[in-house]
Amino acid sequence: MPAPGVSREPGVHSPSSAPIHNPHTGEIPAPRAARADLQELFLRLSPRLSVRVDTKNSSGQWQHKYVERSMHTLRGAPRGPYAVYLSSFFRAFRWICFDLDTKRGDVGPDLATLIRWLEEAGLTYVVAASGSAGGRHVWVAAETLLDAQVVEAIAVAAAKRLPTLDFGLLKSRTGAVRPIGAPHRNGGRSELLSPSSPRRAAELLTPATCGNPSDAFLRLLLIIDAVPAAVDVRPKLVGRDTFGEIIDDDGPRLAGTPKTLLDRETMALLTRRPPADRVSEVCASVLTRLALRRWSQPMVERLLEDRQYREGGLLHLCTAPGVGPLRVMLNPAEAQEKFERQWERCVAYAAKLPMPQEALEWTENLADVVALVEQLQQAADACPERWTGASGPADRAALDVFCLLALQSGSTVLSLDARRAGLAAGYGRSTMSRAFANRLTPDGWLARAEDDGPANTYELLPVTASHPAFSLVARGGTQRNLPPKGVDRPTLLSRLEKRLAAGQADLFSYGRATAHHAGGLGHHAGRVYQQLILNADRALSLAELVEGTGYSARTVAKHLGRMQNLLVATRAVMTVHHECPTCQAVPGERCHTATGAVLRRRGADQHATRQALAAERSSTPYYRARPGALVAAAKALGCFGVTASRARRYAVEIELYRWWRQEEEWMHAPKAGIRTGVQTHPEQAALVLTTLARQPRRRYPRTADGRGDHAAAKARIERRIATA
Repeated sequence: MPAPGVSREPGVHSPSSAPIHNPHTGEIPAPRAARADLQELFLRLSPRLSVRVDTKNSSGQWQHKYVERSMHTLRGAPRGPYAVYLSSFFRAFRWICFDLDTKRGDVGPDLATLIRWLEEAGLTYVVAASGSAGGRHVWVAAETLLDAQVVEAIAVAAAKRLPTLDFGLLKSRTGAVRPIGAPHRNGGRSELLSPSSPRRAAELLTPATCGNPSDAFLRLLLIIDAVPAAVDVRPKLVGRDTFGEIIDDDGPRLAGTPKTLLDRETMALLTRRPPADRVSEVCASVLTRLALRRWSQPMVERLLEDRQYREGGLLHLCTAPGVGPLRVMLNPAEAQEKFERQWERCVAYAAKLPMPQEALEWTENLADVVALVEQLQQAADACPERWTGASGPADRAALDVFCLLALQSGSTVLSLDARRAGLAAGYGRSTMSRAFANRLTPDGWLARAEDDGPANTYELLPVTASHPAFSLVARGGTQRNLPPKGVDRPTLLSRLEKRLAAGQADLFSYGRATAHHAGGLGHHAGRVYQQLILNADRALSLAELVEGTGYSARTVAKHLGRMQNLLVATRAVMTVHHECPTCQAVPGERCHTATGAVLRRRGADQHATRQALAAERSSTPYYRARPGALVAAAKALGCFGVTASRARRYAVEIELYRWWRQEEEWMHAPKAGIRTGVQTHPEQAALVLTTLARQPRRRYPRTADGRGDHAAAKARIERRIATA
């Protein structure tokens, strides 16, 4: 019986025998005979007369930067890492290599699914270890050269169902893979796994003996498409769907009118030569910026005609990495293919980004949204008594959050999550939910709209004759004299952001201090503080604060006194400089007579009306806000960190809900061809609370009777967040 690790076939080693790396010399041992035979097979059947060879840096280490070398200059297989092309220069594929990478997740389930697909299609294959830890290469040869469109369709369809598949090499004209037996830059080699016989593997890799006709690859495409693909989950944006619409206009681009005028930052990236280690990063940033400005593919192609841009931010599109910091120029065909591939990728990425602020100017209804928000804000300010009740501050904060998001999104119909709205306003989720559904909607500020998601959808309503604040608004001129459309949007944004930022402060949280809860000054005190912040350019009197908040003078004075004790608000007595009602002298100037002479009357240099005004103002206290003292005051009261604690709790609840919904979808989904088992990365130590395009499935905790254990799931999420 043969010894472990030795094949029954003489001279052939088992694939379990790993290559030995000499740590003293740093050299990779010479390949065995079986490996050399497979390498010679790949070089002999290569669709091109050149290979891609890795280069070394100044310290003698492989730097994973491949350059093209002709086979005529090479004597056999290179001793270092190298890769053979999968297709000819005209994109006719001789092999399809499925590269399963461990950096993307667990390779085992994807490998089993892929092999089952190949066997159902009647295709033969060869499985090899890529050389990196756990990576796999599945080689499939074709009897006749395959068209690039068929290969690309197979790669795209398989990538939607196999998260660990790196399908970029199957879509590129320069796609190349290290053959079986080729060394890896970290010391390993690509090892043959299945079949175990190199002779049988050579037959399956040879077009004449592989037995894979072109029809079998079409069957493979149909089999892959028959399996349900993973749902492309995107972050849910508050407001209307701002994902860009991609249209095909001589190439992919985002729908909309192109903005040809570039900003200063984009021009700087476009005209300056990027650092050697950021060539691809700068190019991706430039293309994404141009895609967001609705540029088309021909417009970007015209930029490539200018040498200044080819050697600047678009350098990555015209060159390939060379030795060290040097770049190798691409021929026109390769550069065109690279540009089309990178542009399509950046347009697809830009379509998933939220609409930028400048892009909102392109929407036709933005002016109407600004006018409606301005009208509602003036209506809310015209009836301050509406917001003085027990739930008044929460109702006004909910209305402000909705108006702010309407201005940012350019839509009056929003799907708003109560948790995110509560964090934006400084309240709890139940308070925000009741404010939207039970108070603002019946009062005519909002209306329920059709929703197709987990969050409730509401619509802003204009102030009409049936609105409770109609008489006050009409008397104030808001109903009859609307502001110019679109003019006051920056002012409205700034005002709403200041108001909400003041209400978010921990100092104005609700509740009294107990053994288990640290109470703040309350949101009614926060409304008084908001008036001071909104008028930070001048001091406000007690009468002005009463008029702006709707509270009684006693209530406002009580809140101001508590804020004064914490140094959040200060009293400013205006007794030094005053304007003169008689001669209109500005503060700081002496009064003068009708002829222009300085007033000198028994030592007095002021008119009697100016003196009376000074006496009146000296008896009237004025107040100013001190924003820098909010954190210190919250720490003094013991309520610092209330908002952060609420944000952490809501993050856990959101992730718990998303996890359970994912588990429900998994329970109701067909299991044929779907991965099973725990699918987390072995090195994953932190939980990312953002919804990615494709997250590995984690098994939901279960009780002894098989029911979902929500308490255990919540504890697990909290532990992951604690280690983040």
